[in-house]
Amino acid sequence: MPVAPLPVAPAIDVAKLGHSMIDLAPTEFTRDAMLGAALALDQRENPLRLNLFSAAIRIFLDHVMDALAPREQVEACRWFEPVEGQDKPVRKARLTYALIGGLTVDQVDELTGIDVKPLINEVIAAYSALNKHVHGREDTIVRDLGEQDAIAHDVLGALADLLEAQRDYRDEIVRGIADALQSEAVQAFTTETVGEIDILAAHHTIDWVGIDERWVVGITASHVEYEITGSVGVTLLYGSGSDRRRGDGAEMADEFPIGMRFRAPVETPVDLGAAEITSEVDTSGWFDDGEDDGGNEDTGGSAF
Repeated sequence: MPVAPLPVAPAIDVAKLGHSMIDLAPTEFTRDAMLGAALALDQRENPLRLNLFSAAIRIFLDHVMDALAPREQVEACRWFEPVEGQDKPVRKARLTYALIGGLTVDQVDELTGIDVKPLINEVIAAYSALNKHVHGREDTIVRDLGEQDAIAHDVLGALADLLEAQRDYRDEIVRGIADALQSEAVQAFTTETVGEIDILAAHHTIDWVGIDERWVVGITASHVEYEITGSVGVTLLYGSGSDRRRGDGAEMADEFPIGMRFRAPVETPVDLGAAEITSEVDTSGWFDDGEDDGGNEDTGGSAF
């Protein structure tokens, strides 16, 4: 009696790829869905392996879109156009929002040089190819392991590209906006009287502002929001100018951690006049009662 050949390990271990993508999933449920897809790929002897994988991936992508592209946000985008016969945003619109929010494709291209359309088309094509395997039929089941692996690899690759781009594109968008706004914002900040510093001395000057980090808070249908942290260098002035010239006043240089939040409308993301900017200077180190020589050492390690 002939012995059935053992399944041959694929050139690319798609099950391992699926397991590696679990941490990319944005919610606990989508992590469970990706785990289910990876476990289905582990079952190389299961004749419905690809069908079970396809069903899990369909659940995964549907819920990823719910998390990254809520319907009400997609429909609020100025670029959104309903598709006749559809009562909710189609996949192309939801993928667009997941990647760039309410910004337009042309804006993102101008800010970052990124063209989002090829990735959107890649994900839609991979999903469409997979969708026909969700419902198994006797004459449509793919039994060849190599063919199963090829289909699964294309889908997982497209989804990995999507999830990584969702993070990376938004970082690039904020970098482009921040670079355009930063010098003007810092210049405007240096001319302001900062309340947190003003209580430390009769007068002060802001000498420099250094930026250490920036990160995305969110990109919605209406706004791009991000934060930056860094340090501000100041000169604290005690007494009047004539007092200091006579030696009766004093000047003291110091620096403090600073945080700034920018909220820019998607229509004009690089217009400083249209942006809402809030700032906070952490002077708590000035008042610390530690064992240093007065508590006014650099507190650059403070968090916002």
